[in-house]
Amino acid sequence: MERKFNPDFSGKRIWMYWPGEKACLFKENVEEGFMACELPGNREVGDLDEVMKAKGGLEVALKEAYGAGRRIADGKKLMNEFANVMRPDDFVLARHEFDHIIGLGIVTSDYYYDETRPRFRHCRKVRWIDTNVWPFVDELKVSGKWHRVTLMEERYRKIAEQIISWICEGNELIY
Repeated sequence: MERKFNPDFSGKRIWMYWPGEKACLFKENVEEGFMACELPGNREVGDLDEVMKAKGGLEVALKEAYGAGRRIADGKKLMNEFANVMRPDDFVLARHEFDHIIGLGIVTSDYYYDETRPRFRHCRKVRWIDTNVWPFVDELKVSGKWHRVTLMEERYRKIAEQIISWICEGNELIY
């Protein structure tokens, strides 16, 4: 049975996702139904489920990966949100730099670590709803806070909801 996808935003978060330099991961993301991220500077801390159980947790692992410095706070926020805040049914807008939105998806799994990947080992399954190219709205560019995976700030949420609704107009999904 085919019907239009009508997004329900209640209780769901919206994430902006950067699938690597020049969206190098996006084709693989779509074909295999996932999204993946890594720490800035391609640093590695291992499986976050294990890291966060260890003494000192993520902060200690990040200090080992980076030494002292600002990146620890950025990395801690990124990894914690990706592993612990993001939930199944949240929306994901994939972006190609700040030029275009290249995909809309829905998170379908909890966090998992894929040690077989050479990079971008922190993963979640995603059902990609639309992979057309859409303009990156100027109102979203002004925040300047788009990292690898970023929770949409409340002040930009209405814009993101409008973008998602706009993308979904006319899309057909098979349930």
